This record gives sequence, C-alpha cells and structure tokens, in this order.
Amino acid sequence: MSSTPRAGAFLLMLMVSTGWGCSRKPAPEAADVWTAEGGLRCEGLQHLACTGLYGDAGEGWATKTVPESVRPFTPGLQLWSDGLEKSRFISLPPGTRVDTTRMDEWRFPPGTRLWKEFRWKGRRIETRFLWKRPDGTWLRTTYRWSDDERTALELTDGEQHVPGTNDYEIPRQADCQACHNGRGDGVLGFEAVALAHPEARGLTLARLVQEKLLTQAPATLPSIPGTPVEAEALGYLHMNCGVSCHNANTPALGSTSGLHLRLEVAELGSVAATDTANTAVGVKSLFQTSGLFGGASFRVAPGDVKHSTLLHRMAQRGNAVQMPPLATHVLDERGLALIQRWIEAMPPVRGDR
Repeated sequence: MSSTPRAGAFLLMLMVSTGWGCSRKPAPEAADVWTAEGGLRCEGLQHLACTGLYGDAGEGWATKTVPESVRPFTPGLQLWSDGLEKSRFISLPPGTRVDTTRMDEWRFPPGTRLWKEFRWKGRRIETRFLWKRPDGTWLRTTYRWSDDERTALELTDGEQHVPGTNDYEIPRQADCQACHNGRGDGVLGFEAVALAHPEARGLTLARLVQEKLLTQAPATLPSIPGTPVEAEALGYLHMNCGVSCHNANTPALGSTSGLHLRLEVAELGSVAATDTANTAVGVKSLFQTSGLFGGASFRVAPGDVKHSTLLHRMAQRGNAVQMPPLATHVLDERGLALIQRWIEAMPPVRGDR
C-alpha cells in the first residue's frame, strides 16, 4: 500500500466500512498482516500499525518511527497505572482546531486520533487507540504487544495478570466507557489543567495556544492553587478521580455521589473555591472507615486520617470498596502518602457539614 496522504484517507474509510472496534475480537488470521514483500496489509484495524501511529500503512513500523504529524504529549498530572510507564500521542486533522468554547470540556474535530502506550520496565505491553470517526462517534480499542514487540494485535476482551508484570491488567473494551463517559467528548488526559501544569511536556497548553490549535485560548494558563502539598494533592485527585468519574457530568460514574474532585478552570482562584474543598473536606461520609475508630467518618476529615474515607478507600485493593474501582491491583504508595500529608496538614475543625 502506498504511504501517500491519499492512502491514509483510504485507510480511514476502510476503518469505517470494516467496523473494527471495541465489539470485535481479532480475526484468526490477524497475525498475518504482512505481505511477502514486507508491506502491511490492512483490512481493518487488527494491527496497531494500521492506525497511523507509525505513519500511513505502517511505513515506520520496523523502526517504531512516529511521523511529525503525530505529536507526543505528557500531561503534567499523571494517572496511576499500577507502576507502568506511559507515552502519549495525538494527531489532529490538518487545518482543524480543538473546540475550547468550554475550557473544562474540550471537543475534538472528527479525524482526531490519540494513542497511549504502556510499558513495563521498558517493554511495550499495550497501546490504546482512540479515533473520532467522521460521524462524531469515538472508536476505542486496545492493542496487545507480543513479547518480542514484533506485533501488536487488537485485543477486546482484556487480559488479567499480564505475565512478567506486577499483576497488571489490560481492561476489557466494555470497560472503556466506564471512565471515558465521564468526559463530555470522551478524552481524559488531553485537557486544560493537566497540559498547563509545569511538568507537562510536548504538546502542552502553551504550545497549543502558540500554534493556534484552540478555538479560544485561555486569558491565562490555569494554575492549581494552594501550598505545594495542597496543589499536588488537588492535582492528584483531579487526574486520578475527578477527570473520569467524580465530576458533575451526568454519565460519570461518581456524579451522583456528590463527591466532585475535578478541578474546574474558573474555580482555581483559591483552594476553598474548588469542588474538592466543597464536596470532600469536612463533609460527612455515608461510608465508615471502620467501627474500630468510633465517631463519624468524613470524606476528608481535616487533620484526621483515621476518619477520612477517601484515604481509606484509596488504600484498598481486591474488594468492593477500593478506589479507583477498575483496572488497578497495585497500591499507589506515593499517592497515598501525598494525600495523607495533605490531610495531616489541615487544621482540625469542629462541627458537621
């Protein structure tokens, strides 16, 4: 297949007509996608090389070369993924911009593609792919790398206890919606707060503004308020809890709980103005940490980690109360220590909220 732009357009049309996506498993012949001449035979999206991450028709697959049109980015706030390393990429169609009319709910042009690669001690394990179809719907699928990294085939049923890792789980495609539905246009890590963070790299918010890739640029770059411990804790909860689940969007799993941990750009003037402060700190919890401690439990009890249910549930794995509830089996010890320091630094308060 040719590696011209026309071939790339043909490939995307082929994706639509063949219907590859979250509801299908790889075909039995999926591993046989290479022609006798060494070229790629794409009859759908059964192989990662067919998605465009390594160029049209996978021309850069052998060397794992990403073309200039595919932009790497690293959000400054990181989602815990059981200790795996990650790389992220995005491709916006030429001449398009991200609709930032609502700075907390970016909307992406049809044709947008995103990839997230997961590695364990340098070895590629999986790559997740998001593609916004011409009709505005999203295709989300996952590719499992072979141990020798020669192939990366579509996997829709997930995989538990990936060999050679620390009990890592590749989620089922049916689980994609649980997290991605928490965002208006279904994209989680490519957003204002995380890309404005000082530790963001690659295609940051500042670079997006500079390259005029947003319909509306923010007057100033968002900055998380508070002391260093407060800002780090708010950012951690934003990325690990609020972006996907605990926010006010109706489809978000945690929306009806009333615990909203997403940082809204317009509410970053002070810690007290954030949803995290107003729906978590000093707010009584229906869930009790343990009967051993006595007294009422709070989502976040200032100065009292024993009665802070948010911290208690973060520290659980393998039971019904663990948070996050999906696709994590390993505790984020650094994250737990951070949230504990944040709670301990708060002056205790009296009274109920």
